[in-house]
Amino acid sequence: MSVDYKKIEFALHESLVQIDNAYRLLGYDASQMDKIQECMDLVKTKRYSIAVMGEFKRGKSSLINALLGSKILPADATPTTATINRITFATTPKAVVTYKDGAEEEIGIDDLSGYVTKLTPDGEHRAMKIKEATIYFPTQICQNYVDIIDTPGLNDEERMTKITIDMLENVDAVIVPIHARAPFSATEKGFVCQMLESDGIHDIVFVITFMDQLDEDDYEYDSFIDYVRTRIQNEVFEELERRCAEEHVLGRAHTILDDLNLFAVSSTLALKSFITNSRADLKKSGFDEFSASLLHIVTAKQIENAVQKSVEQIHFMISGMAEQNKERVERLNSEITKAEDSCKIVSDYGGKAKKLLNELFAASYDGIEDCIVSLNAFKNSAVSLFVKSLSGIKVNSHDVIKEVLTGAVLSCEAAITNDGMVPVAQKVLQQLDLGSIEEYRRSELLPALSVFNITQDEDVAAAMRGSAEKSLSELAFTWTYPAIADVTDLSNYNVIETVIDAVDRSVSDCVSRFSAAVTDIRKNWFLQADEDAKRLTTLVNGVYREKIESLDRELKAQLHNYSVIEADSQVIVDRCDQLRTEVLSSR
Repeated sequence: MSVDYKKIEFALHESLVQIDNAYRLLGYDASQMDKIQECMDLVKTKRYSIAVMGEFKRGKSSLINALLGSKILPADATPTTATINRITFATTPKAVVTYKDGAEEEIGIDDLSGYVTKLTPDGEHRAMKIKEATIYFPTQICQNYVDIIDTPGLNDEERMTKITIDMLENVDAVIVPIHARAPFSATEKGFVCQMLESDGIHDIVFVITFMDQLDEDDYEYDSFIDYVRTRIQNEVFEELERRCAEEHVLGRAHTILDDLNLFAVSSTLALKSFITNSRADLKKSGFDEFSASLLHIVTAKQIENAVQKSVEQIHFMISGMAEQNKERVERLNSEITKAEDSCKIVSDYGGKAKKLLNELFAASYDGIEDCIVSLNAFKNSAVSLFVKSLSGIKVNSHDVIKEVLTGAVLSCEAAITNDGMVPVAQKVLQQLDLGSIEEYRRSELLPALSVFNITQDEDVAAAMRGSAEKSLSELAFTWTYPAIADVTDLSNYNVIETVIDAVDRSVSDCVSRFSAAVTDIRKNWFLQADEDAKRLTTLVNGVYREKIESLDRELKAQLHNYSVIEADSQVIVDRCDQLRTEVLSSR
């Protein structure tokens, strides 16, 4: 059954345009646009890559030379190829070397061996820097966007093997040359199984090389071909069974191996026939049948491959849309939840701050009380200071006693302020540690504010600490009761009794003022925290409403747009699957 590829091409192109529009509408990964364009190019050109892969000394390069009808690639009895060599169509022959750093260099085809082989140390060193060599050549088989790729030999060395294996992801079909004198080794069996496990490989062609090295009297051609075919089929299926291959791998193996493409050639005779123009040598080489069959396979498989790959890519991109939609919806819902949670944290800030302050003052109450009460100890030292000053009086007169008492009053004020109130204020501030408030703001409040792009905020803890320091620093010892009696003659007055009473009452009043200051600090801190909480709540509420409304609009638009696209996507998938079925059933 023939298929109208133009109709299929148009349908695939239309599907890709729809997917492209969907990705743009949804604002999805821009890198997918390049993949969509690559897929469109594949649908249009049906570009097809055939790699020649196999063990070293299997005649890979010679086989390609025979296909080209000219000795283009270096070929030698020892392992030769050290890079990827791509043959593509051009009317004018030339070679371009692409280095791993992206640089390109055009060289003469005759100079290839100095770049892509390891026949000399210099050549091998240069080849290690090369990513790929592209040979442009006017050969019929490459005329319609077909590339033939020469690869380093398997089991040559680890680096060479890796270069070859890595190419599996970038080719559509593989030609496997096997030596006529040692057909289908264990390495070749393992490599074929690896290709069957690769989703990108849809076709494998086996070519028995070096047929000219067999003595024609020692074998019968058809029997030998049947023997090799049966050996390949049996050993591969046995190996896949041993590996417990998945169903889709076994299905691919049956598709490729049940009707196995197997040819027998002599590249040497083919190349000789091109030089001598000998039809007999060409026929004997087997290249007439091989090249004609390969051209037929490629022509047929190009369409099938383009459709297969395009449909697979369409499935992948539509699946990618579903995945990105899921991720975006989850992200938007997460952002909405985060905004709601953050708004609640800010709303709860006032209550949380009050709770932490209550805990702070409850925990520090005894310590602060002890610090303040410790000022009472200065009563005795103050009285002692007066007694000591008075004991030094030599003349018992009113003026002398008053002068001594005046000096003692000033000394007492300085001593109680500097040695008592200042250190006590410092100890009280140490007790009033705002670390829990600061940690809460740092770990919960500020992250919540950042959700609303409020990245800078007043350092309320610093302001609270500053107000407390100012309040306590203003405290100083003052005489609330005079230490010097207001009498006309102090020489006949009980001066010490007045001093003791004044010191006792004044220090007690100082303790009371200290306690009142701490009470005021507590009151002010609660007010500051409350004002800060109200300010932030007001600030966040407006932003919160805007953010929630914006996220909600985005989520609804996402769900609506994707629901429309999802229905269209299923139509695209069904249509593309039908196109693939039509192409595969036309084999």
